[in-house]
Parts: sequence; structure tokens; C-alpha cells
Amino acid sequence: MFLDSSAKPIDDNLKKLVDEIEAQSSSLSGLAAREFRYSLRQTPVEVNIKEPRQFNVLEEFIIRAAIEFQPPPTEDELASVLGLDSVFIKTTTTTLRSLQTLSPTSPLTVTAEGRLFYQKGSVPQPPYPIQIYAITDPLSDKITFQSESLNETTITLPDLADFITIDRTITDIASLPLEEIQKSIQASGLALHVPEEGKIVSSYRVLASTQKFWRKISLFVIFDALEDKLTIQIRNGKQILESASNWLEVLHAEGKISLQTLCKLSTETINFQREAILKQKNTEI
Repeated sequence: MFLDSSAKPIDDNLKKLVDEIEAQSSSLSGLAAREFRYSLRQTPVEVNIKEPRQFNVLEEFIIRAAIEFQPPPTEDELASVLGLDSVFIKTTTTTLRSLQTLSPTSPLTVTAEGRLFYQKGSVPQPPYPIQIYAITDPLSDKITFQSESLNETTITLPDLADFITIDRTITDIASLPLEEIQKSIQASGLALHVPEEGKIVSSYRVLASTQKFWRKISLFVIFDALEDKLTIQIRNGKQILESASNWLEVLHAEGKISLQTLCKLSTETINFQREAILKQKNTEI
């Protein structure tokens, strides 16, 4: 005999979603569902963006000479080759150095960034700043970036950290190398770092201290009669948080968390439900 759904430890707000999960397959049964809150960390960050512009004839010649001449020339040597006053060369190299296309010292050497732009027939424009937000999620152990700040809301739900030790280190955003920031911005879907188009994040800085924001999540315990398997799911709305779900399943398998404590689901109840479900499925077959 099954427990009536009203007798299962399922929060009222989650009963409809449990019904939807069970409707996906006749082998799935929701045994428990509970809402929690957990904290995210948000850090405001300013990134500087460089975009390309087409270089002029003199800029092209200077960059090309710095790449191809062996040994690399000085400004005076290049002015002599071109038959120009060195003032014209030095004015242009000063501009290129300010754009980090040329290295800061003589002889003329092209930076890695300068080569990237040169291959596209361009030099970078002066960088401009944009403010974005770094979101550190201890459950997924990821850092993502978004253009808008999280909303500060009051969530009066049990704190997941009171039941599970979430001991993943909160990363200091200011300590991350630029390359990691660039990759995270790309992975977040923000079109701010697109090297193939010549658009790059050239630098960043943290603007203010990190803030805590709360997010609502739901924990589901689901039994699959077809596989005779118990699954723990963490969801944000209807979205399954794969990394967090897998982490909790590992903790449960290692005996480091208790479903009785988390969602008032005892081992005896699990076994009773499992046997009843399997018996019904065998009868149907």
C-alpha cells in the first residue's frame, strides 16, 4: 500500500511539480520535496573593453616593421628608412604604445594583443568601462557574470547550510587572473569578450565588497522503479541543478547527509515505499 501524497513530506508549493515529475514516466514516484534557501555572493566588477578600428598607413607600416625587421628597429632607424622626421614616427608609436599594441620600450616590439589586432587589419580603440556582476554559487562551485544586479529579497525558508556543510571556498574575485575572468565572461553569454571579432576584455577591477543574496531552491527525492534507484534533485524552479544534485547524491551515498534530517524522510519510509512501488510495477507487468 502506498502512502497517500498528503502523508508524504512534500511542501505544499511543490506538490504540483511533483505531480508533473511523476507524469513524465509511470516509473517515477516523488517521495519527498522541500524548499530551502541558500546564499550566493555578488561582487560588482568593472571591465575595460577594447574594440578594433582600421589602422592607417603609417600605423600599419610601423607594426609590420616591428614584426618583420630583424633586429627590430628603433623609431629613429625607421624614420631614416622612410625618409620622415622622427617626430611623426614617435607620435604614432606613442599612440600605439598607449593602446598596448607596441611594448613600452625601444626597439619596436609588437605585443601579443597587437599581433591579434594586426592580423585583422586593425588596432584597438581606447578602452571603455562597463560594470558587470560576478556571482559566486557555492552549490555549483562556479563563477558566472551578469549585466544586472541580483534582486535583494527576503526569503523565510530553512537555510540549506544549516543541514549540509557547504564548505566550498568562496573565491576572491580580485585574485583571479585576467584569462580566467575572460573565460567566465564568455561562458556566461555576455558579448563583452569576443576575440574573433577583435573585442576583448583588457583589464578588470573589483568595485566594492562582496554581498550576500539569497536564492530559493527545492530538494526532491525521487524513486525510479524501472532502475530501482533513488535520486536526489536540487532544482531552481523547474531547472535541475546538475552539479548540486550530483554533489548531494555523493554525500548521501557516503552517509554524510540524512534524508530524515533534510526532508523528514526516514529509511523505513523509503524502504516501505520502494517495496510497494516495485510490487505494483511487477503486478502491472
